[in-house]
Order: sequence, then C-alpha cells, then structure tokens
Amino acid sequence: MVSRARFLRAVQAPARHATSGTSAVAASRCAGIAAGIARPSTTTYHPAAAAAAAPSAASYSPRRCLSTTASRPLFARPTPARRAKLTAETYPELKRDERFARVTPEDVAFFRDLLGEDAAVIDGVGSGGKAGEAAAEAEAAADLEPFNEDWMHKYRGQCRLVLRPASTEHVSAILRYCNERLLAVVPQGGNTGLVGGSVPVFDEIVLSMARMNRIRSFDDASGCLVLDAGCVLEVADQFLAERGHIFPLDLGAKGSCHVGGNVATNAGGLRLLRYGSLHGSVLGMEAVLPDGTVMDDLCTLRKNNTGYDLKQLLIGAEGTIGVITKLAVQCPQRPPAVNVAFFGIESYEKAQRAFREAKAQLSEILSAFELMDAKSQELVHAVRGEKRPLEGEHPFYCLVETSGSNGDHDYEKLEKFLEDVMGNDVIADGVVAQDATQIKALWGWRESVPECIGHWGGVYKYDVSIPLADMYSIVDDVKARVDEAGLLGDTDEFPVLGVIGYGHMGDSNLHLNVAVRRYDKEVERVLEPYVYEWIEKRKGSISAEHGLGLAKKPYIKYSRNDTMVGLMKQIKNLYDPCSNERPYCGNCVNSGRQCEGYERERVFITGTPETKGRVASHPKKTASSKKSRPRADGEVKPHIVPVQPLTSAWDDYMRLSNHGIETSVLLTALQTNLQGVSGRDRDDAAGFDIFLPAYAAAELQPNHLAREFSARSKCLANLGGGDDARDSTSGYCAFLFEQNWSAASSAYSASEEGLIKTLGPKHFTSFPNHQYFVRVHRPLAVSFALLSRRESFLASPEWISTPWADHPKSPLDQLFDIMLSVPPILAGVDRVLPLPATMTRRLSAQDLLQSCLALETRFHQWFTGVVVTSGGQHPPWWSDELGSPGGEIPFANPYTFRDGLTGIMMLYYWMSQIIFHRCVECLHAAIFQPVVDAYPDMWPNLPPSLQIDPNQYQDGRDLAANICRGLDATLNGTTQPDMLLAPMTVALDFYRDINATSQDGVLEILWLEAFKRRLASKGQHIATVLQGQRWVEVARY
Repeated sequence: MVSRARFLRAVQAPARHATSGTSAVAASRCAGIAAGIARPSTTTYHPAAAAAAAPSAASYSPRRCLSTTASRPLFARPTPARRAKLTAETYPELKRDERFARVTPEDVAFFRDLLGEDAAVIDGVGSGGKAGEAAAEAEAAADLEPFNEDWMHKYRGQCRLVLRPASTEHVSAILRYCNERLLAVVPQGGNTGLVGGSVPVFDEIVLSMARMNRIRSFDDASGCLVLDAGCVLEVADQFLAERGHIFPLDLGAKGSCHVGGNVATNAGGLRLLRYGSLHGSVLGMEAVLPDGTVMDDLCTLRKNNTGYDLKQLLIGAEGTIGVITKLAVQCPQRPPAVNVAFFGIESYEKAQRAFREAKAQLSEILSAFELMDAKSQELVHAVRGEKRPLEGEHPFYCLVETSGSNGDHDYEKLEKFLEDVMGNDVIADGVVAQDATQIKALWGWRESVPECIGHWGGVYKYDVSIPLADMYSIVDDVKARVDEAGLLGDTDEFPVLGVIGYGHMGDSNLHLNVAVRRYDKEVERVLEPYVYEWIEKRKGSISAEHGLGLAKKPYIKYSRNDTMVGLMKQIKNLYDPCSNERPYCGNCVNSGRQCEGYERERVFITGTPETKGRVASHPKKTASSKKSRPRADGEVKPHIVPVQPLTSAWDDYMRLSNHGIETSVLLTALQTNLQGVSGRDRDDAAGFDIFLPAYAAAELQPNHLAREFSARSKCLANLGGGDDARDSTSGYCAFLFEQNWSAASSAYSASEEGLIKTLGPKHFTSFPNHQYFVRVHRPLAVSFALLSRRESFLASPEWISTPWADHPKSPLDQLFDIMLSVPPILAGVDRVLPLPATMTRRLSAQDLLQSCLALETRFHQWFTGVVVTSGGQHPPWWSDELGSPGGEIPFANPYTFRDGLTGIMMLYYWMSQIIFHRCVECLHAAIFQPVVDAYPDMWPNLPPSLQIDPNQYQDGRDLAANICRGLDATLNGTTQPDMLLAPMTVALDFYRDINATSQDGVLEILWLEAFKRRLASKGQHIATVLQGQRWVEVARY
C-alpha cells in the first residue's frame, strides 16, 4: 500500500480570481499534475501522481484552488423582475367553488378583534378601513403579494386577507370561524414549497404561521426540542448548535422554511441518510383540526405505546387534515468531526459503485451522499461566477459528508475509502475540505442548484423516488423527449434551457428539473403525464419529499392505487368531513340519505374513475353505505314517508309509512354528544342499537357572552308493527342533536350560512327536514339570536313562510316569527346606549322605541289570540295549589298547562318579554337623558305615540316568576326537555342580576338550580328509553 504521506498534498484556498504570485504558481503547477482529491488545507489524492512524486508531502508545492466562502449567488446578468400569471389563468380548468363564501369586511373586523393588532391582519378587503383610497389599495396589494406568489414565480393566487396568529388559541378560533363561515384557508409557512401547496389559487385566506416562532423548551439530556411551527429551520439549528445538538433535517431553504411546513410536507432534506425521516424524529405534536378542535399530543417521550399514533397522519398531510402549531422533535448530538469530499465521476454506473463503497466503508459516519450532473454544475457556475472545486469537467459530481465524534478515526476511514475508489478508478478527481469555511463552500455547489437553475426564467420541478439502478435514466429520457419536440436549445426561441438531475443517492431521491426561459403549455404537455408514467412503470414515487400540492394533485394515481386513495379520502373525511356544515351533493339532498359530501377545492386527493365526485365513504347509488354485514334474503331497505294529512311538526305523534306499513311514532329530541353516540349491529334483525353518553344539560351563555352557535343532528327512526291507536306508540322518531354555545369565536350568521342558509327554505318543507327545522334548529337559533342580541337571517320572509308550505303553523311557530324581530332592535340598543347624550343619540333611541312599540302590538295580538278561548275549553294555563305546602318551591300556585306544547309556548313568551321590556326601559331612559348642548331642547318633547309609562315595563320579576311556576308542569308534559333551557337560563340570569345588587333572589336561584337537576333526570330517562330500541338512520344535519 502506498503510504499516507505519498497521497497527501496541502491545498490552499485563494480568492476567487487569484492574482498573487503564489496563486499563479499554484495554478501553473496544478495544470501539469493529474487531478486529485484535496483534504482541507486541503489534501489531494491521485495514485499516479503520488507514485511519481517525492515521498514527502512537504515537497508538494502545487496548491489546489478551493473557494473559502459561501457567498450568495452572483448573477451573470441582472434577473428581471417578473410576476407570475394567476394560477387560475394558467390552469383554466380550475374553477372556484361558489359554495364557499367570500371574505367580507365583517369577516375582517372579526379577525381584527380576535388577533388584536393590525400587524396580524394584512387586509386587501377593506384596506384597513381606507377602502377606496388608491394609496391604501396599492399598499395592501404590495403587502399581499409575497403571500400570493411562490418563490419560483410559477403560482400566484388572489388572496385578499392574510392572518398571522400568535398562538394556538388564535389558530383554533380562526379555523372554527372559517369552518362555519365556509371560508377556504391555505396554511402557509416560509412559502418555500415547490409544488404550489402553500399559495392560494383563488381568494382563499392565507394563514401565515410566521408569528408563532418561539422555542419553548429544550432538554439537553434527552435532546427533545419543543418549538412553535413557525420557527425558521436555520434559527432552530443555530439554537441547537449553541447547545451541542443538531436538528435532524437540513435543507437548502433552511434560512426561510418553517419547521411546521417541513413536518407538514415530510421534507427529507440532506440529513435523511444519517438521521432518518421526520416520522421518526417527531416525538409529539400540537395541531388544530379544521373545525377548530385542538389536538394536543405534544409528547416529549420516545416511547408512548398507547393506541394509534395520530400525529403520523399529519406528517406529510400538507395541512389537509390540520394545521400544526407546535412540535416536539428528537435532536441528536451535533457531531464535532465533519468531513466533506467533492469529486468528479465519469458515469452514473461509477456513481453507484462509489455509493455502495461509501455505505460499506463509512457506514455509521456517512451522513450525506449527493449526486449532481454536469448540467447542474454548469448552470451554477454560470450564475455564481466562482471557480469550480474541480479543474476538469465531468459528467457527474458527488458530495460525500461524514460526521462523527472522533476526527482522527473519521478521517482515517474517509482516507481509506478514497484510496479504494481512486485505486479502482471509480472516481476521477476530487477535493476534501479542510475547515468549516471550505465545507460550507463545497456544500454551496450543491445547495445553490435549485436557486441557480431558475435564474433564466423558471423551472419545472419533479421530486421523485426511483430505484437506484434507474434513478438517472429519467433525465436522459426526458431530455431526448424534449429535444425531439423541438423545445430544447441555446437561444431564446427555445423555451427549454436544459434538463438537470441532482439529488440524494442515499435515499434514491432525484430532483428532475427542466430549466426554462418561460413557462409554456407545450412544455407541460410534453412532460406530463409522461414523467409520471415513466415513474409508474419502474414502481417509483411521483413525490419523494416535496409533497403533492397543487402541481401533483391530479397524478397521485401513478403512485397510489385506488384502495390507497380511498383510504386516504376516508381519513381526510374523518378529520375534515364535507357534510352538514359544508355544501354537499344534490343527489343526497334530494333523496334524504346521509351524504358525506364533496372534498374541498384544495384537497390533495382526486377521485378514481369509479369514485369521482364523491369521497370514498360516500355510497354508490347501487350499494348500501353500511358494510357491516350483507343484507339478508328478503330484507328490504326502509323507505319512510309521512302519512297524509300532514300535521304540525309540534304534534308529539305522527304516522309514518314504511313500504305501505303505517306506524304511529312519538317524536322526541334530545341533546347529546354525537361523538359519544355509538351503534351496535346485530345480525338477526335490521337496524342497530345505540348507546348514549350520560345526559347533561347544555350550558347557555346569556346576553353578550354568547358569540357562537352551531347545531348538528341525526334523525333516527324506530318502526314497530302497525298500530292504529292514536294514544298507543308503536315506534319513535328521535332527533339526537348537539348544540354549541360558545363565547370564543364567531357570530351566529357566520355559522348558519354553513348549511341551513345554503340549502334554502324549500329544503325544509318535507319529512324529516321540516320536523328537524321546526322542532330542533329553529328554537335553538331563535334562543341564540335573542340571548346574543344578534340578527338572524331566519327573520326574512321566505324563512318565515316557505318551510310551512305543506304543514300547518302552530302558535309557537308564530311566536318565534315575532321573537326573531327582537334581536335587531337589541343590537341597535347596544350601539346607541354607549354613545354620549346628544340629539343624534336621542333621535336614534326614539326610532328604536317606535320599532319596539310596533313590535309590542304584534306580541299583544299573538297573546290575545292564544288566551281567548271558546266555550267549554280550558284556558291555556291555570294555577294549582301546591301538592306539598311548605315544599321547596318559593312560588305560590304553580301553573298547569293544557298540554306540553302550550307550556313551552308560554315559557318562551315570558322569556321574550323579560328581554323585550328591559330593552324598552333602557330606550326610555336614554331618550329622557338630558342633552345639555341642545338647550332649550335639553328635555325631549315626545309625540303622543311615544309617550309611555315606563312602570308598566318593570315587570321582570313577575315574568321570571311565571317561568318558574310553569317549568315543572312543562317538563312533565314534553318530550323535548332541552326546550326548557333557554327560559330557565333567562330567569336564572334575571335573579342573579338582582342578587348582585340587592342580595335578593337567593331562594329563586336555589330553586332553579334544583330544577336543572330535575331536567337532567328527565333527559336521562328519555335517553334510557331510546337506548332500548332498534333504529335506522333517516338523515343527518
């Protein structure tokens, strides 16, 4: 073996264009010596040269030239500023789904209130309140541009609103609001993606994670780093470097990319060979699901074998099932000894041999093996203008990095490897970096490739995995195809500048790049789907580490079969279902069956020929949606319709027909946790059992605290044998629903537009939609509108009339019509009262009072109509003596009602009057507040129509007592105990207000708290009855 001294010669790194005598001598002597490999300082290897040389390394005066700085690319000519075409124009086949809402100034106002500072909202909708001003609009457009366009200038969206949350709570509130308002969202990190996944196409809201950039903790013993998703990768790595650790991922875009985006796309990067993929490095994760639910799995342990590892679903999901907000990452010790070698190779076959030898000889210290072809280095050299690491040109170049804990040991292994590959004529020339500066310089020739090849106009990028033996063949085949099409050339008339291949041999990941002077549809037609078909034939993957995004969404079938795509669609639908709160397909709406809906415009999965237009779980027309068991012979799918004549939805009994067999069913509705409802199938009969969680009365937020309302429901039917007896129940029709009253997020109107408003009033004219709307949704919506003092679209004429086109309207429905006129007045009062006492405020209050008095007339007419009775009939309610004198009730003579519906009707009337009369009182006080500046009109001179006695409106205590006196009787007579929650809440809130100022009302408060327990007991009783039945699912809402 040749001694080490005969293989080494020192190499100095002069400036880029050396002019000194020493450098000139070095250059001249280098020309006459066979190319070698230089180790830092550096050391050059070449056996033939070593054999002819003096035995001592000191006798080698020639110096190899190696750049010592990793300067930013210096362009050979200025790159002209260019702006990408709109993606919607480039791809006209992409159409905006008009079922999704457009951002309004009201939405912007909500987000400004939520995020708390202008810097967190970049607004092109209202231009920060200066809409219409050219300067403001231009400024907003300039601020939005970086978020609308990718760095390759290939994709450009039309986003008009960028949100920059600072916390997980912000992200949760934003997604919850957008989910219910049907506003499309595109999560965005550093916007360094290569497939268009992080930029909008149309007017989606961009959710930028840039402000969530804190490093939360680091455990130097375990190496666990907890940080926000918006942390820049390079910042995190520098933080770790100061503590002797290293981030297990390295990318050329590390100075801009966010770790959350890296994980969302499962970026591979330059260290995958050594540290593996992010699936193994991510220990824990916090993410927000599309409906605003926070998934807190921020575990910092390496072992947690408790059920499904759900975070793995979000790694590589590209934000389609959730937005990552925090991460716990396992970070290894930073190796103190790093060596980098850069060498030229004459063929791809020899590159494979070099890689095999590197794995065999360097094994545990091998951290990177990068491949670059000649064209890639040629373009980098043309852009940067720096001297190349190697003096000659070669078809291929490889960069090898080793990292370990023992410098001498590592270098000996690297030296042995280089001796072998050079002695066997595997590599032709090379250098080895001596210090950190030279290491950075050599890496620069690899990391600069993506940026430099786009210098002339653009790049078509294909990030692919191909078996190693065929990995580079695709470059030659694509180049031949482009050349044959007449698109490749050296002059500007040809759109294609070159076809380049480079990537990570360590994981068979090739970056096939087609550098172009301009993006051209003809080039795309030549490349696609040819590239994907080529990869499919060789069992490769069309996306190794960049993800699918917009660019590769239509081509997933080339890497995943129909079964895999179907499973992905089911997972997507589980986390982000396009049902109920979202638009769904007309076929299911018209047929009344459950619909799992269509996927969002930006979902990354496409349908197969058999499932196009529906998600995988959406039933085919010819197949049942349930696959738990085959249908038994003779078993018929239920077909349930109401029996004529149609009655009011508030009748507790109705007759249903199933294939001609009539059944009398009892209607009921119960609030429950739908996620906790489980079904159990049996093989001996149709239908299924249900198991309900323990009943708990919902907590309603009174007054201004209630800012969000949503409701979901399932309609189930239990059909026994036919029974003509009206008072005998043969079956049940149950609406299990879930309501949400929250003080955290959006307005009522925003959530309702998600489903009810989109479907329209005609959708609720027939069974079971009409019964759901009248008995469940509308009472909840009316209560919410009244308590939150927010106007509802249900007050519009079409919503007050159309749903009852085929059904009679009950007095309770008519009461709700009137009650829906109260919230707009309450909202007006809330705007007027805080204003200073001026004539403008007084006149506004007078207008509102005029509206109140007109509404009072409607209330009076309704009340008169329900109280006046014909001969021989009971009045709607009457008083009974206490069944147990001296009992717990503090109200004498509780009420008894004609029936349960009458009880509900009167409770809601008294509830509305408490709120309405308090409103009239406040307006009267505001009108009579003196306006000092308006002398001599300091006091009002009201017309006779507005002259009222305010004392008659100070009856809140009597009205609250009426509610309490009627609660127990109504509870005993209703099949919907949850209907009592809103009146009970208003009465309880009234007594609490009294107690806060006068210490009175304690007994009433205690009584109402006890009643709430009785209500819960009734709800649990109904749940028990329902659990004892067999059910079929009729519809979902």
